[in-house]
Amino acid sequence: MFHTILCDMLEIRYPILMGAMQGAGKPRLVAAVSEAGGLGVLPTFGETEADLLRQIEETRALTDKPFGVNITPVGRAFTEKRAAICIDQRIPVVTTGLGDPGPDAVGAMRSHGIKVIPVVPTVRHALRVEAEGADAIVASGTEGGGHVGYIATLPLVPQVVDAVKVPVVAAGGIGDGRGFLAALALGAVGAQLGTRLICTPEAQDPGWYKEMILATNEEGTIVSKALTGKTTRAFATAEVRAYEEARLRGLSGEELKPFERAVRQGRKKGEDYEGARQAVVGQICGMLKNEGDIKPVAQVIEDMIQQAAELARRTASML
Repeated sequence: MFHTILCDMLEIRYPILMGAMQGAGKPRLVAAVSEAGGLGVLPTFGETEADLLRQIEETRALTDKPFGVNITPVGRAFTEKRAAICIDQRIPVVTTGLGDPGPDAVGAMRSHGIKVIPVVPTVRHALRVEAEGADAIVASGTEGGGHVGYIATLPLVPQVVDAVKVPVVAAGGIGDGRGFLAALALGAVGAQLGTRLICTPEAQDPGWYKEMILATNEEGTIVSKALTGKTTRAFATAEVRAYEEARLRGLSGEELKPFERAVRQGRKKGEDYEGARQAVVGQICGMLKNEGDIKPVAQVIEDMIQQAAELARRTASML
């Protein structure tokens, strides 16, 4: 029922992509998503070249299904080296995010048969990566966790769909079959999931991460530059709130540095230190409320598809 052009393009059963997640998105989760019919995606942000090669090998030992790699283009050298690894390792799909990978990297990967799918926060970015040769585009709304823009998914996706000719995948605020079906109704050919997949046994996260997601409601996240210097949706911890309050008071960049250090240094002290719990998360955390919501990846995806199918039938009966 939900077989779209994305399924044929990526050779997957369901039009569902895994958002690349530093920390939780290790080979076990990536392989589980691919085994369940979606496309698992390994992160490269915060990882060395050796880490990437090892994780590609580990993922291949766990699944023979297609999986992808995400390249965060934080600089030309970083981007081109990771692209070269993906080419050498015959990775079939590469997603990109945070910045513009550039036409050289995109062209090099596509010339070796790699499908390139950038993640973008605006129509302007979508048009640019389409011109560079993107095979598809993920339109990512501000509701998602990690690096985000300021446009919500509901208005962003149809505007990107109308602006480009390549297929569009929706991301940001999608956590169940209702969000998945809504993405298709907006004109997308699939959905990208992030936060929902952290609440699975396969996600290799520190134990407190799942606990914080389950304890966080719809008001418990915030978009801030405190974590990485770029706009990032994360848990609204005391340290991040203090940074934002100081920024709104008009403090200079120099005056904000102690607040930044309180966030970033805390992340380096280990998970037993309360201040270490500065992590990205999407607004759907408010939909995940107790231990019963921690389900295997295969069940999460199957429940999503079944719920969307039932909603589609129910909606059709009202027309």
